[in-house]
Amino acid sequence: MRITFISLLLLVSVSAHPADTLTVLFGGDVLFDRGVRPVVEEYGYDYVFADIAPVMAQADAAVVNLECPLTMRRRKVHKKYIFRADTLAAAAMHRASITHAAMANNHTVDQGLIGLSDTYDCLRRHGITPLGYATNSDSLLRPTIISAHGVDIAVFNAVTVPIENWFTTPNASKPAICYTSIYKLAAAVRRYHAAHPTVSIVVFIHWGQEFRDSPTLQQRLDATTLVAAGATAIIGQHPHVLQTHEVIGSVPVWYSIGNLVFDQSPEKCNKAQLIMLRFTAQGLAGHAALPVDIVNCRPCVSRSQD
Repeated sequence: MRITFISLLLLVSVSAHPADTLTVLFGGDVLFDRGVRPVVEEYGYDYVFADIAPVMAQADAAVVNLECPLTMRRRKVHKKYIFRADTLAAAAMHRASITHAAMANNHTVDQGLIGLSDTYDCLRRHGITPLGYATNSDSLLRPTIISAHGVDIAVFNAVTVPIENWFTTPNASKPAICYTSIYKLAAAVRRYHAAHPTVSIVVFIHWGQEFRDSPTLQQRLDATTLVAAGATAIIGQHPHVLQTHEVIGSVPVWYSIGNLVFDQSPEKCNKAQLIMLRFTAQGLAGHAALPVDIVNCRPCVSRSQD
């Protein structure tokens, strides 16, 4: 199964010359707590990435949504579901060739601002670039630039679903994640696109309704708004299940790519995708949705996707 999966990625990648092509892989929700914790305690953190690490290593950059804070300090917060993971997880993420971790979601603040800051510092120490994090309001809606082979892309990371314990904006002593409205996000995309019209823009967004098999009307409207603002591709997470893929104009939209490292038992929560995007200086050159099955919290490449 691994050979089939890697061969597919190589097949899709060779149509543009490697010297002028930037390849970026996007994966869904990564959790190291709750049901995943006993798995990594028994088998080690590298176990959960072993099957997909060779695929991630083929890309110039690999981006996932980190669905929990990485901190050794505990804080009491007022939420229904509260996660915390050990900082050891970041080293395993780096060994698996994960280069960027999205922090704009509804669980990164599960250990308060201390945990949020610790997560940022932990990721940076292990060579992973955090997305959707800021320590001042001016940078909150700025994209992260991913560059390779003379090609640049801009990645916006934001969360638009409600966050139970979040009532702050960033300043010198209070970090924040990009928790915003679709209208502010679209305005930021529009401004960036106007200033950098040749740079492709990917929106990696935490939105929608959990466990819903199809996108909501609001997601569809929001996607149209982001496309009109200048997005080149849109990739969603948060619902924990796969949702529809469609193309708006020339812009591919994956409303939800599902989980990646996660512990949920329903069968539909254990079907996921990795999204491979290829860029040249002229824009998006190709894309592929690569199927993943999650077994014992561990993403494994699969031959087919339902």
